[in-house]
Amino acid sequence: MSSLNASFNTTSISNFSSISTSTLYDLLLIIFNSINLFACAQVVGVFGIVANILNIRLFRQQGYQDGVNITLTALALSDIGALVNMLVYITMLNPLIDENGVTVSKVAIGYVSFFLHEYFIKVGSVIITFAAVQRCLCVALPLKVKMMITAKLAVVVNGVIFIVMCLYLFVHFHIMFLSWDLLPETNQTVLRFHYKSIRVMYLPPAYYTTDIFFPFCTFLVLISCSAIIFVKLKSKSKWRQSNSSWGDKLASLTYKERKTAKLFMLVSVTCVVLLLPYYLMFTCIAFMGELAFDGAQSVIGFLVSSFTSLLETINCSITFFIYYNMSSRFRAEFRKMFGQWSKLNIRKTRQLEYFTSSADITK
Repeated sequence: MSSLNASFNTTSISNFSSISTSTLYDLLLIIFNSINLFACAQVVGVFGIVANILNIRLFRQQGYQDGVNITLTALALSDIGALVNMLVYITMLNPLIDENGVTVSKVAIGYVSFFLHEYFIKVGSVIITFAAVQRCLCVALPLKVKMMITAKLAVVVNGVIFIVMCLYLFVHFHIMFLSWDLLPETNQTVLRFHYKSIRVMYLPPAYYTTDIFFPFCTFLVLISCSAIIFVKLKSKSKWRQSNSSWGDKLASLTYKERKTAKLFMLVSVTCVVLLLPYYLMFTCIAFMGELAFDGAQSVIGFLVSSFTSLLETINCSITFFIYYNMSSRFRAEFRKMFGQWSKLNIRKTRQLEYFTSSADITK
């Protein structure tokens, strides 16, 4: 349980810059990790933040008459939180950044950003699960459920998710305390985290619950809901084809619901595909100590960790493309907004050209 993904002990960040490079194999792994984290993940993360800000603006333009846009806005907020903290965490991993003149150590900042990132990832997973269950019920029992799911209910449920998931942070920060430590290499005093003696009692059950049992239960619900939505939509499609007289009328009435269900089904599948490797890796590390960051195969552990971190970043950044391809309304709002920006830029360019030509004539 001593890996970065398991307990993030106070030497994890410094371990990255001190991993053995005695062999070419180790050196190549470290180069791959550096490119993966400090190049790819950061570029994808910055793009994801911009894309999710666009998502929120476009959902706001569409309005919050129903619970769909409210839930997707909450998901975008959780993705932004995850991406921002991931960028901070990756920056703290960079061995080129020293601690000269700082008050708080890189390890402390990395610790906070890591668990905040994990908090927002878990919040996003629960929000997607809520949306998937909601769409699944709408498809399976449309008449009974549709009237119950309102915008107010979506606000309450998403707010409760953000609040309740704070228990994840409480468990980890409750077992630690901050203290001033002297750094021998720089001869300065900085703030660092230290574990309390209750760590042994609280940490193992917390990790098995929040990082193994809970995520796999979430994935099971997402897969089940996606399967039910797929089967129900397929059966209803066959029914419409066999009852053509009612089919066109029914299709016009339920087109939006079907498209929304397909959208959430794709978001659910994407979440499972991109986040499952991380929790599989965590499970392996929990039962195979040599893959931990202080184990015999620490370089391989860090290699897999950097890859799964990139997948997490992609998961938080890819929703814009899903919405754009699956939602005609989202696509229309984006084109409308992009058209307004284009017209504004053309107007500014023409004004600049006018003033430039006027200045030339004056001369």
